[in-house]
Amino acid sequence: MSAAIRSSRRLLLALAVLAGLTSVFLLATPPRIEAQGRCGNEFYYYNNAAHDELVGWEVYECNCAHFSWGVKSFYREIVPLDC
Repeated sequence: MSAAIRSSRRLLLALAVLAGLTSVFLLATPPRIEAQGRCGNEFYYYNNAAHDELVGWEVYECNCAHFSWGVKSFYREIVPLDC
């Protein structure tokens, strides 16, 4: 096998691995949450479905300014602000 064919195969293999890794990364990355539609709401995050312990909080003020602390969880309460 000639050196040109070996280098072409290596290049194709490297490109295939790169394309595979790129697709895995893109599929594994969660979509970004846009502030649009969240403005004017306050979010309280809890440790369980019974809302026993507050573990995080965030607010998107009426002008879409964002502030937060703690962690986000699946157990949340959304409170609209008076805008």
